[in-house]
Amino acid sequence: MARSGSDALGTRQRLEVLGGFVGFFTVLAVVNAVGLIVTGRPSAPASFVLVLMLVLSWLNFRAWRRADRAVKGT
Repeated sequence: MARSGSDALGTRQRLEVLGGFVGFFTVLAVVNAVGLIVTGRPSAPASFVLVLMLVLSWLNFRAWRRADRAVKGT
């Protein structure tokens, strides 16, 4: 079932906000992981968090792109 224009627009806007939060914490995870590696203290949990945040960013981007197509298709 296709979504109505306003429902798709609301979904896209929520995904944009979620993308901002996820993106911010992804940047923090990158800075943390790089900082630990540069100082010679590589950390498996920091690397795991970084990979998790990158996956969440990718999934959010894919969902946002689908919602954006739905909005532009209406």
